[in-house]
Amino acid sequence: MTPPSNFIMLLIALGLIFVVFIVLGLKRNPNIYTLACVIILSSIVLGYYSLLSYSAIQKDQIVFQQYHHQTIFKWQDLHEVIYEYEIGTFGTYYFQTKSNEHFVIKENGQFGLDEKRAIYKLAVLNGVKFMEREKSI
Repeated sequence: MTPPSNFIMLLIALGLIFVVFIVLGLKRNPNIYTLACVIILSSIVLGYYSLLSYSAIQKDQIVFQQYHHQTIFKWQDLHEVIYEYEIGTFGTYYFQTKSNEHFVIKENGQFGLDEKRAIYKLAVLNGVKFMEREKSI
């Protein structure tokens, strides 16, 4: 899963390239060329960082990659998974480890019934309690 912040950063990076074209179209001198190079480099760096963050639910672990920091939770270390949903909207997965740590994964457009079944199956295969409930108001 790709967090929404990645899409925002990529949009800003593309917007910076558009800004370079506008700046170069207005006036051209050595200072403008230097500014254009700095903006293009900034856009490349921002575009690169937009590719680094993700969450992956894998067969034997759950990985949260945030830029240059990675957190891994093994399925064997999890105590329970609670899927909370509201009819007509995306649901939220609440994970609790045996050492009482909590983390949350919110569904988005990348989630479907197959992904929900896969999470349920992985939880059951690894002896993790799985509960599904409607969100209470």
